Amino acid sequence: MNLEHLYTAVELVRSGCYRENPREATRLRTYPIMLTSAAAPAASPTEAFLRAACLAYAWMPQRMRIEQSHLAPAVDAFEAARAAPLAGSDAERAALRERGIDAIAASLSSVVGASMVLHLAAPGVFPIWDERIERFRLEEEPSPYHMGQARHYLAFMDDIRDLTAHPLFLTFHNDFCTAYQARLQRLRISPYPLTETKVVEAAITELTGE
Repeated sequence: MNLEHLYTAVELVRSGCYRENPREATRLRTYPIMLTSAAAPAASPTEAFLRAACLAYAWMPQRMRIEQSHLAPAVDAFEAARAAPLAGSDAERAALRERGIDAIAASLSSVVGASMVLHLAAPGVFPIWDERIERFRLEEEPSPYHMGQARHYLAFMDDIRDLTAHPLFLTFHNDFCTAYQARLQRLRISPYPLTETKVVEAAITELTGE
């Protein structure tokens, strides 16, 4: 996965608007609402986590199932991700990410589901990760076993970190966001900002053509 390849997604965004793809058009329209809803005050940390999980699974084909024995650690991990996703040293942030992914994945029995919930908790830190992303990274179909391993999600996060360190990433980010906002305008959707992690994920989605 390299920046030069991702850059080709900019022209795809400029030339298309998903009018013939209701699923992706729906995602474009509902994404900012999901972020706002997930960030709204909740009566308790448990309610905040469950709300985020419900929002995440609205985008997923699978039904949500909460493993009750893992609920409390998942709630703690979700709150930690929301409270201080950028605090501490690199090692401390890496440990927080890994613990959070493991705890939430255990509660949902899904690393993919955990990635979506964590993205709602801290969209600037945790990218959405699914089979499309991993197929792009591997250049082959990932197995269900592969998708159940949190280390592969962490590897994607490391890839994003390397991409954002590229000297031309800010230029790519600006060009992609400009094209993306124009697409939203064509669809008559109010503009909204994209984090660096979301830009990478969205670019890959364009390139997969799904």
